Amino acid sequence: MEITTYNATLYSPLFYSSSEGVLISADRILGSTALTYSFAYTLGLLKKHYRLNDDDAVNHNYKELVDIGLFISDGKPIDVSFKEETFKSTEYLSERSLTVTVPSQPEGDMGRFSRTEPKLMSSDAPVSINKMRRYIGLAPRSTFEFTVWSKASLPEDIFLTLGIRRSGELRLKKAKLADKVHLNMFMLKEVYGISEKMLHDIIKVSGKFARGSDFRKQHFLDVDFKFVNEKIIPMILR
Repeated sequence: MEITTYNATLYSPLFYSSSEGVLISADRILGSTALTYSFAYTLGLLKKHYRLNDDDAVNHNYKELVDIGLFISDGKPIDVSFKEETFKSTEYLSERSLTVTVPSQPEGDMGRFSRTEPKLMSSDAPVSINKMRRYIGLAPRSTFEFTVWSKASLPEDIFLTLGIRRSGELRLKKAKLADKVHLNMFMLKEVYGISEKMLHDIIKVSGKFARGSDFRKQHFLDVDFKFVNEKIIPMILR
């Protein structure tokens, strides 16, 4: 068993959905679900599914993470900022998707949307906006910390990509082993099958239980590392 704590630095904006609606915002905590998939793909522990059919396309099989010999804590935010705003819209009449990135403004100025095709293909008139959604992501230079337990050896320095279209670039560097970690309740209960009794025991050795807008965004914060290593990991990495 190899255990490594990583300091992770974001090198490009990271967009993913923690809350949805007109405003789609990323959470401060990086979920271990996304981190585990990204790590597994990068290390070749999982094969990418480029095409899913029927029920598999709707209900994702997270159980495939059970047998890869890897367990990852949630990404604990160390220094996080939200500086980027992306506005997306669809012009239904021409079925063209438009994406416009506008710097964040105190007044909330959304700027002016314009057509994306060459001038000769259409008029220069402002585009007809039928639907608009606002994305707020994690800004570059945001930093996180998380710990990885693995049956195989782990690199000291590695790049991961995650988020919408896997556009968020995260660089990991080995650091001093953490004494407390964040854990994801969805992963523990629904993926790894940790019992209700053990979940209650985790609460006792954690600093706080954070409820999110989605059942996959519920976290045990600052759980004692020794407890995780001695009580939880043997149940997951048998």
